[in-house]
Formats: sequence, structure tokens, C-alpha cells
Amino acid sequence: MKIPCLSQVAGIVLGCAASAIVLGVLAPGRNRPADADWRIIAECEGALEDLVIHYTPEASGAVMPVYRDFLRGLAADVTVHVVCSREEDFEQFEAAAGRAACRLSPVIVGHPVTCWSRDRWLALERKERTPECLLVAPWAEMGADSWAPRAGDQQVAEDLAAAHRESILAVRSRFHFDGGDFVADAESVFVAPAVLRRNLHRTVSTPAELRQCLQRVLARRVVLLEEAPDHHAGMFMMPAGNRTVLVADPAEGKQLWGQLDGIQRSGIGLPGGPDFSSETIRLFDSVAQRCREVGYRVVRIPAVAAADGRTYLTYVNVILDHRGRQPTVYLPSYAGAGPLNQRAAEIWAGLGYRVRRVDCTTCFRHFGTLRCLVNVLSRSKRNR
Repeated sequence: MKIPCLSQVAGIVLGCAASAIVLGVLAPGRNRPADADWRIIAECEGALEDLVIHYTPEASGAVMPVYRDFLRGLAADVTVHVVCSREEDFEQFEAAAGRAACRLSPVIVGHPVTCWSRDRWLALERKERTPECLLVAPWAEMGADSWAPRAGDQQVAEDLAAAHRESILAVRSRFHFDGGDFVADAESVFVAPAVLRRNLHRTVSTPAELRQCLQRVLARRVVLLEEAPDHHAGMFMMPAGNRTVLVADPAEGKQLWGQLDGIQRSGIGLPGGPDFSSETIRLFDSVAQRCREVGYRVVRIPAVAAADGRTYLTYVNVILDHRGRQPTVYLPSYAGAGPLNQRAAEIWAGLGYRVRRVDCTTCFRHFGTLRCLVNVLSRSKRNR
């Protein structure tokens, strides 16, 4: 799907009363879709086609080194839609990005945003037909009442629909979530415990009701994780295809952390130091066990969580590109963490992936890495 430009789609409310997605009134001049036959885009199916990132000058030092590494690896037929508050911000971004084969397309929204694209919406595709994609935004952004950039984030799904009327619909869910709370493959959607905590006795009465509602909307089996680290799902797990899930492993991370000298450890700068407590290891292990229970092969990959509970050296917060004969993983790496970086690359390579490292040293201390900064708008069906 290559996205044409310009026009507007009104936001609509998404619930779970219908058999799939309840569509409300669309903007004048646009026909209501004949069906609601959508499904959430899988992490490990199809070639990357359209991506969305945010750029704000205030975050340039944290995000531009990551973007430069990532953009250099993308194919020429990938379009990266860059959400910016002002035209001059996009001009600054374009100059700083340097040479890349992919196409950069500005989306000027006229209001503040943060740099975190992933949490703003979930992207759904038609099961059989193109070109439409459906962006499902949460009911509200946490902090929007007191933080102008977060209030701006709340509008981004509608901004994209307004810029690309012929290809994108934007809806607002009645549920509370972050996009990073979900990871999906061709069969299942794994959902972090925070989604249940934020919705139970607020939008649903029981976990079963939430699971049923999400399955109707996302059109894949929903696996609600009961126990997991208190972070976005994409920080501790990632489907890799072929009914295989990588789950982060702080126990192995502890072994590799021990190979670093004191200067390397202090240079990495984990707030409060690493957390290798038995309880933290148990939470990661619980995710692995749950994945096995629902029929997945589990591959463990090292990780180091900081004592603050938010800062991770993680190697599952990746972007996967399934094009050609060999898929590619865009894999975070971190300065000073050589043994961890190398082991993670070996594990992904062992699953058949070509590894392209993306240096996330400048951004991981802000509680997210590559996948948190990049949202996938569409993948080509030709490569499935």
C-alpha cells in the first residue's frame, strides 16, 4: 500500500457490541465500508511498506542517532511518514537524517507531539483487500490533561487519516491502552497485564469480557498475560514467526553482565543498577511459561532490567522486515554492552534473520528503544 495524500476522516468510536468493529459516522463524502473485515498487523509477516515516526527538536539528541541507523537500512520502496509539529521541524529532521534510500514523507500536524510513535494507535489491515488500513487509538492518553505533547499525541491517528483520506480510517476505541502493550503474529495477540488493569471495572467487568472484545476488534486470538514485567509487551517479548516467541531473560543477562568491567557497567548507566532479583526473573519466566502453554516454542534472549523498573537493555524491541528470501531484524544495541549485543545477534541469526544493528544508546534511558519509536502502518502482502 502506497498512501495517497490529503483530505479528512472524522474520528469514530470503537466498541465491541458488533461481531467485528462498530463503525460510526464518517466524514461527508466518504462511503461507509461494506464490511469490517480487519485484523491487527502481525510483527513478522510481510515486507515493511509504510512506517510512522515522530520528530520533535527537543528530543533530537535522544532519537536522531537511532533514526539515522535505522533509516540507512530500509529499502527504497519503504515510505517513512514523519509526524512533526511544524514544517521547519521536518526540514531539520531531513537534514539530520542524512542519506537513506527510503522515502521520507512529512505529516505536519500543527500541535506538539512526543517522539514515541508506537503507543499512539494499533494498525489493522483488511484480511483480503487493500488499500485501507484502520488506526485504532486509545480512548485517551495518560497525562494529556497536563502535558501538551501528550495531548497532541492523542490526535495523531486522526492527523494521519486527515492527510491520507483514500487509505486510512481512524477510530477511537472505548478502551484504555498503549500500542506497545500488544505484540502479534499471524495467529495470536499477546497483551500486557496493564491493559486489563486499566480497563477492569471501568470498561469491562471481567477478563473474559475484555478478551472477547479484543478478539472481535483485532481478529486474532487474544492471549492476556496474567503476570509479566510492568512494562510494554514489546520490551519483554516478540513473536518471530513459525510459532516462535522470543522472551527476554534477565538470568542470562546477569551472566553476560558479569563479563563487563566496572567502567563498562557504570558507562551504561542503569538507574539504580541492574535488577537481577528472583522476583524480576520470575516475572519474565512467567511470560515464557504462558507462551508455552498456548502452544509456542519459546527462545530466551538476554536482557538487563534496571532497578527503576522502566529502563531496559532489551533485544526484543525490534522491527522485523520479511522481504525476499531472508527476513531482517533491526536489532537494538547499546554502547559498552558488547557481550550482550553479540549474544542477542547470534540468537536472532540462529532463527534465520539477517541482523542489522541499530544503536539505541541515546534513547534507552528514556524507557524505550527502537520499536517504541517506530510504528508500522502497512506491510506488503506480496511477501507473505
